[in-house]
Amino acid sequence: MNEVIEQLQLSALYHASQSTELAEHVFSVCSLDDFEPGNQQEVATVLVSLMRRDEVQPAAVAHEVQKVKGDLYKWYLLHVQDQFYSTPQYCAQKIREHGDSRRLRVLLEQAAADVERGNSTDEIIAALQSNLSVTEAHMRSNLDTLNLDDILGLEDDVRPWVMPSMLRTNERLIITGPEGGGKSVLVAQICMGAAMGINTLHATYASHDPMRVLMLDVENDKLQIRDNARKVWPYFKSFTDTKPDIEWVDIQHIDLSDPVDEQKVIRLAKERMPHMMYLGSLYRLAPEGDKVDAAFTHVSRTVDRIRAETGASVVLEAHAGHGMANDRNGMRPYGSSMWMRWPEFGIGMNKDRVSGYTRLKAWRGHRSDDRQWPVALRRGEAFPWQAIQADEWEAMGYDE
Repeated sequence: MNEVIEQLQLSALYHASQSTELAEHVFSVCSLDDFEPGNQQEVATVLVSLMRRDEVQPAAVAHEVQKVKGDLYKWYLLHVQDQFYSTPQYCAQKIREHGDSRRLRVLLEQAAADVERGNSTDEIIAALQSNLSVTEAHMRSNLDTLNLDDILGLEDDVRPWVMPSMLRTNERLIITGPEGGGKSVLVAQICMGAAMGINTLHATYASHDPMRVLMLDVENDKLQIRDNARKVWPYFKSFTDTKPDIEWVDIQHIDLSDPVDEQKVIRLAKERMPHMMYLGSLYRLAPEGDKVDAAFTHVSRTVDRIRAETGASVVLEAHAGHGMANDRNGMRPYGSSMWMRWPEFGIGMNKDRVSGYTRLKAWRGHRSDDRQWPVALRRGEAFPWQAIQADEWEAMGYDE
């Protein structure tokens, strides 16, 4: 560390030791790891602790530093007391810039060393991108704000429908159900419908602009995907001659807990820029075994990155959790309870014993109250799954 930066860091510590207000000026700009590890970082830690309690004043700082260890107190008295250079804001800004440069240099040196060792290029890029995101967060928040006029003046939601009256772009839908309950065929019908411009779950088969659809199916092999597509394709051909813009990722295994796989999926989404993207089945996207919260973190983080980068709506398929805790109707996804709170829409398929039809049950409250999802499904003639709307269900004499 050069002498100028050292002087700036000592001066920043001196400024911050004078009052809570000055400490806030310093630490609102720079962070603890911007200071040199060792004595400087230890004193900075003491200052931040006192600042949070609104107890910063010179005597209190000296007392707390002395409690840490005697050598630190001696260093503090010798180097920090009476150090006064420029303003708190100037010192903090220069310290942060130096810290950013140091972190960036370390990352680039590590990447260069990995290249020299012959490591996988994909692994190097994935690690570098992940670490650069952390480094960038040190540099700037990239968070916008809205004032009251902005909030009150917001227009109504005009994002395009990918399923009219049900799902817009940038929203998340998780479909659950038992094994063999028809989830994969329903997903194929929904996604092909989005690509063809037809919402087959709408009472009147509402039409919309055809959407670009990307499918990441890591549960079914190519022949099973073909079979599901063949089940729905003839029906769509009879409705329209639109050529669907739908693609399947040619891969059977993916692990979103692996930074390389995560970056590959995000990069592919950015290349294809879908309006709707399907990922499933959920348990195969990040196979963490019993570490269900870790699996949720990896999958949800990837999905939300895709939404942020592309604006796509994301549909996920999951196995039901078999009546786990806090489950409304046995339909929440298997795994972390965080799935209950994450998507805009969570819908479970379950065989109704009385009617024989397949009920569609919300296992979480919808975040938008202007949607009209069907209440049940039956095997249909126009499409493999025919929607039953609420009024028809009631007319048949079944309870909601």
